[in-house]
Amino acid sequence: MVLTEEERKARDKARRQTPAYKAKEKARDQRPERIAKKKASRDKPENKIKAKTRRDKPENKKKKKLQNQKYNSSIEGKKKDKARRRTPEYIAKEKARKSTPEYKAYMKKHRSTTEFKAKDRITRKKRESTPEFKAKQDGEKLLKSMRRAMVLLGYSQRHSNSKVPCCRCCGENSFVEFLDIDHIAGRYKMDSIPELVKIGYSSLLKDYRLIDWILEKDFPEGFQILCKNCNGAKGLYGVCPHETARKEETFAMMEEQSSFEV
Repeated sequence: MVLTEEERKARDKARRQTPAYKAKEKARDQRPERIAKKKASRDKPENKIKAKTRRDKPENKKKKKLQNQKYNSSIEGKKKDKARRRTPEYIAKEKARKSTPEYKAYMKKHRSTTEFKAKDRITRKKRESTPEFKAKQDGEKLLKSMRRAMVLLGYSQRHSNSKVPCCRCCGENSFVEFLDIDHIAGRYKMDSIPELVKIGYSSLLKDYRLIDWILEKDFPEGFQILCKNCNGAKGLYGVCPHETARKEETFAMMEEQSSFEV
Protein backbone atom coordinates (compact mmCIF):
# COMPACT_ATOMS: atom_id res chain seq x y z
CA MET A 1 0.00 0.00 0.00
CA VAL A 2 1.46 3.29 -1.12
CA LEU A 3 1.00 6.23 1.23
CA THR A 4 0.44 9.74 0.06
CA GLU A 5 2.75 12.55 1.12
CA GLU A 6 0.22 13.87 3.68
CA GLU A 7 -0.33 10.40 5.16
CA ARG A 8 3.42 9.79 5.42
CA LYS A 9 3.93 13.13 7.23
CA ALA A 10 1.09 12.36 9.63
CA ARG A 11 2.55 8.91 10.35
CA ASP A 12 6.03 10.35 11.03
CA LYS A 13 4.58 13.08 13.27
CA ALA A 14 2.63 10.53 15.32
CA ARG A 15 5.76 8.36 15.63
CA ARG A 16 7.81 11.31 16.90
CA GLN A 17 5.24 11.96 19.63
CA THR A 18 5.60 8.49 21.17
CA PRO A 19 7.45 8.21 24.57
CA ALA A 20 9.87 5.64 23.17
CA TYR A 21 10.93 7.92 20.30
CA LYS A 22 11.32 10.92 22.65
CA ALA A 23 13.46 8.90 25.09
CA LYS A 24 15.65 7.69 22.23
CA GLU A 25 16.10 11.25 20.90
CA LYS A 26 16.92 12.58 24.37
CA ALA A 27 19.60 9.94 24.88
CA ARG A 28 21.04 10.72 21.45
CA ASP A 29 21.14 14.48 22.16
CA GLN A 30 23.09 13.89 25.38
CA ARG A 31 26.03 12.26 23.61
CA PRO A 32 29.23 14.40 23.81
CA GLU A 33 29.78 14.33 20.05
CA ARG A 34 26.17 15.42 19.44
CA ILE A 35 26.50 18.31 21.95
CA ALA A 36 29.79 19.43 20.39
CA LYS A 37 28.26 19.28 16.90
CA LYS A 38 25.25 21.39 17.94
CA LYS A 39 27.50 23.94 19.63
CA ALA A 40 29.71 24.26 16.57
CA SER A 41 26.63 24.73 14.41
CA ARG A 42 25.20 27.42 16.70
CA ASP A 43 28.51 29.31 16.78
CA LYS A 44 28.59 29.81 13.01
CA PRO A 45 28.00 33.53 12.18
CA GLU A 46 25.37 32.78 9.53
CA ASN A 47 23.45 30.52 11.94
CA LYS A 48 23.62 33.16 14.68
CA ILE A 49 22.12 35.76 12.35
CA LYS A 50 19.45 33.32 11.22
CA ALA A 51 18.55 32.40 14.81
CA LYS A 52 18.38 36.07 15.86
CA THR A 53 16.13 36.91 12.90
CA ARG A 54 13.85 34.02 13.83
CA ARG A 55 13.73 35.05 17.51
CA ASP A 56 12.96 38.67 16.66
CA LYS A 57 9.76 37.81 14.82
CA PRO A 58 6.72 39.14 16.79
CA GLU A 59 4.90 35.80 16.74
CA ASN A 60 8.00 33.95 18.03
CA LYS A 61 8.58 36.55 20.75
CA LYS A 62 4.99 36.20 21.92
CA LYS A 63 5.22 32.41 21.87
CA LYS A 64 8.51 32.46 23.83
CA LYS A 65 7.05 34.85 26.38
CA LEU A 66 4.05 32.61 26.99
CA GLN A 67 6.31 29.57 27.34
CA ASN A 68 8.50 31.36 29.88
CA GLN A 69 5.49 32.53 31.89
CA LYS A 70 4.08 29.01 31.96
CA TYR A 71 7.41 27.48 33.00
CA ASN A 72 8.21 30.16 35.61
CA SER A 73 4.82 29.69 37.25
CA SER A 74 5.34 25.92 37.55
CA ILE A 75 6.85 24.31 40.68
CA GLU A 76 9.90 23.12 38.76
CA GLY A 77 10.48 26.57 37.25
CA LYS A 78 10.17 28.37 40.60
CA LYS A 79 12.56 25.92 42.23
CA LYS A 80 15.12 26.28 39.44
CA ASP A 81 14.85 30.08 39.44
CA LYS A 82 15.28 30.22 43.23
CA ALA A 83 18.43 28.08 43.02
CA ARG A 84 19.79 30.26 40.19
CA ARG A 85 19.28 33.45 42.21
CA ARG A 86 21.35 32.03 45.08
CA THR A 87 24.45 31.34 43.00
CA PRO A 88 27.49 33.61 43.66
CA GLU A 89 27.67 34.50 39.95
CA TYR A 90 24.07 35.75 39.89
CA ILE A 91 24.48 37.70 43.16
CA ALA A 92 27.68 39.38 41.90
CA LYS A 93 26.06 40.20 38.56
CA GLU A 94 22.98 41.72 40.23
CA LYS A 95 25.12 43.73 42.64
CA ALA A 96 27.14 45.17 39.75
CA ARG A 97 23.97 45.96 37.80
CA LYS A 98 22.28 47.73 40.72
CA SER A 99 25.35 49.84 41.45
CA THR A 100 25.32 51.53 38.04
CA PRO A 101 24.16 55.20 37.83
CA GLU A 102 21.61 54.28 35.16
CA TYR A 103 19.92 51.72 37.42
CA LYS A 104 19.89 54.10 40.41
CA ALA A 105 18.36 56.86 38.31
CA TYR A 106 15.76 54.47 36.92
CA MET A 107 14.80 53.15 40.37
CA LYS A 108 14.57 56.67 41.80
CA LYS A 109 12.17 57.63 39.03
CA HIS A 110 10.28 54.33 39.28
CA ARG A 111 9.79 54.54 43.08
CA SER A 112 8.21 57.98 42.76
CA THR A 113 5.39 56.70 40.55
CA THR A 114 1.89 56.21 41.96
CA GLU A 115 1.74 52.64 40.66
CA PHE A 116 4.91 51.62 42.49
CA LYS A 117 3.79 53.21 45.77
CA ALA A 118 0.40 51.49 45.60
CA LYS A 119 1.95 48.11 44.76
CA ASP A 120 4.61 48.53 47.47
CA ARG A 121 1.95 49.41 50.05
CA ILE A 122 -0.05 46.27 49.21
CA THR A 123 3.07 44.07 49.24
CA ARG A 124 4.25 45.49 52.58
CA LYS A 125 0.81 45.09 54.15
CA LYS A 126 0.59 41.50 52.91
CA ARG A 127 4.08 40.70 54.25
CA GLU A 128 3.37 42.30 57.62
CA SER A 129 0.19 40.26 58.04
CA THR A 130 1.97 36.90 57.79
CA PRO A 131 2.47 34.88 61.02
CA GLU A 132 6.22 34.60 60.32
CA PHE A 133 6.66 38.39 60.11
CA LYS A 134 4.58 38.97 63.26
CA ALA A 135 6.55 36.32 65.18
CA LYS A 136 9.83 37.89 64.03
CA GLN A 137 8.65 41.37 65.07
CA ASP A 138 7.51 40.09 68.48
CA GLY A 139 10.88 38.38 69.00
CA GLU A 140 12.79 41.54 68.08
CA LYS A 141 10.62 43.68 70.38
CA LEU A 142 11.15 41.25 73.26
CA LEU A 143 14.92 41.21 72.72
CA LYS A 144 15.08 45.03 72.57
CA SER A 145 13.00 45.41 75.73
CA MET A 146 15.21 42.90 77.56
CA ARG A 147 18.40 44.74 76.55
CA ARG A 148 16.88 48.07 77.60
CA ALA A 149 15.87 46.59 80.96
CA MET A 150 19.45 45.38 81.47
CA VAL A 151 20.79 48.92 80.98
CA LEU A 152 18.16 50.45 83.28
CA LEU A 153 18.89 47.92 86.00
CA GLY A 154 22.67 48.21 85.66
CA TYR A 155 22.76 51.97 86.22
CA SER A 156 20.03 51.82 88.89
CA GLN A 157 22.14 49.36 90.89
CA ARG A 158 25.22 51.57 90.50
CA HIS A 159 23.69 54.96 91.37
CA SER A 160 20.63 54.15 93.48
CA ASN A 161 21.66 50.80 94.99
CA SER A 162 18.30 49.47 93.78
CA LYS A 163 17.41 45.91 92.79
CA VAL A 164 14.82 47.22 90.29
CA PRO A 165 15.15 49.93 87.63
CA CYS A 166 14.32 53.31 89.17
CA CYS A 167 14.79 57.06 88.71
CA ARG A 168 17.96 58.32 90.38
CA CYS A 169 16.24 61.62 91.22
CA CYS A 170 12.73 60.83 92.51
CA GLY A 171 12.90 57.02 92.86
CA GLU A 172 10.10 56.28 90.37
CA ASN A 173 10.05 52.51 89.75
CA SER A 174 6.42 51.69 88.91
CA PHE A 175 6.88 51.19 85.16
CA VAL A 176 10.09 50.89 83.15
CA GLU A 177 8.27 52.69 80.32
CA PHE A 178 8.51 55.88 82.46
CA LEU A 179 12.30 55.67 82.67
CA ASP A 180 14.94 57.19 80.36
CA ILE A 181 18.69 56.86 79.93
CA ASP A 182 20.04 60.33 80.74
CA HIS A 183 23.35 61.82 79.58
CA ILE A 184 24.64 63.38 82.82
CA ALA A 185 26.78 66.06 81.14
CA GLY A 186 24.45 66.42 78.13
CA ARG A 187 24.40 64.41 74.90
CA TYR A 188 26.41 66.87 72.80
CA LYS A 189 28.77 67.99 75.57
CA MET A 190 29.82 64.38 76.07
CA ASP A 191 31.34 64.47 72.55
CA SER A 192 34.20 66.46 74.10
CA ILE A 193 34.94 63.98 76.91
CA PRO A 194 38.14 62.18 75.78
CA GLU A 195 37.49 59.01 77.83
CA LEU A 196 34.11 58.45 76.11
CA VAL A 197 35.25 59.47 72.63
CA LYS A 198 38.16 57.03 72.95
CA ILE A 199 35.78 54.09 73.42
CA GLY A 200 33.53 55.18 70.54
CA TYR A 201 30.90 57.47 72.03
CA SER A 202 29.05 59.82 69.68
CA SER A 203 26.00 62.04 70.12
CA LEU A 204 24.59 60.30 67.04
CA LEU A 205 24.02 57.16 69.15
CA LYS A 206 20.32 57.15 69.97
CA ASP A 207 17.66 54.74 71.17
CA TYR A 208 18.66 51.08 70.74
CA ARG A 209 21.97 51.94 69.09
CA LEU A 210 22.95 53.67 72.35
CA ILE A 211 21.72 50.68 74.40
CA ASP A 212 23.77 48.26 72.29
CA TRP A 213 26.84 50.48 72.66
CA ILE A 214 26.44 50.71 76.47
CA LEU A 215 26.15 46.93 76.78
CA GLU A 216 29.11 46.41 74.45
CA LYS A 217 31.29 48.83 76.47
CA ASP A 218 30.17 47.34 79.82
CA PHE A 219 28.22 50.31 81.27
CA PRO A 220 30.64 53.25 80.90
CA GLU A 221 30.44 56.28 83.21
CA GLY A 222 28.46 59.36 82.14
CA PHE A 223 24.91 57.95 82.16
CA GLN A 224 22.15 57.68 84.73
CA ILE A 225 18.50 56.63 84.88
CA LEU A 226 15.83 59.32 85.25
CA CYS A 227 12.08 59.23 84.84
CA LYS A 228 10.57 61.22 81.99
CA ASN A 229 9.47 64.04 84.32
CA CYS A 230 12.91 64.49 85.89
CA ASN A 231 14.67 64.09 82.56
CA GLY A 232 12.39 66.62 80.88
CA ALA A 233 12.73 69.10 83.73
CA LYS A 234 16.50 68.76 83.67
CA GLY A 235 16.53 69.46 79.93
CA LEU A 236 14.22 72.46 80.35
CA TYR A 237 15.63 74.10 83.48
CA GLY A 238 19.14 72.66 83.60
CA VAL A 239 18.38 70.96 86.91
CA CYS A 240 15.37 68.97 88.16
CA PRO A 241 13.13 70.85 90.71
CA HIS A 242 13.41 67.79 92.95
CA GLU A 243 17.16 68.36 93.25
CA THR A 244 16.65 72.10 93.94
CA ALA A 245 14.10 71.30 96.63
CA ARG A 246 16.46 68.79 98.25
CA LYS A 247 19.26 71.36 98.32
CA GLU A 248 16.99 73.97 99.91
CA GLU A 249 15.82 71.42 102.45
CA THR A 250 19.43 70.50 103.27
CA PHE A 251 20.41 74.16 103.72
CA ALA A 252 17.40 74.74 105.96
CA MET A 253 18.32 71.73 108.11
CA MET A 254 21.92 72.93 108.37
CA GLU A 255 20.77 76.41 109.45
CA GLU A 256 18.42 74.84 111.98
CA GLN A 257 21.19 72.73 113.45
CA SER A 258 23.59 75.68 113.61
CA SER A 259 21.04 77.88 115.41
CA PHE A 260 20.24 75.03 117.82
CA GLU A 261 23.91 74.59 118.68
CA VAL A 262 24.27 78.33 119.37
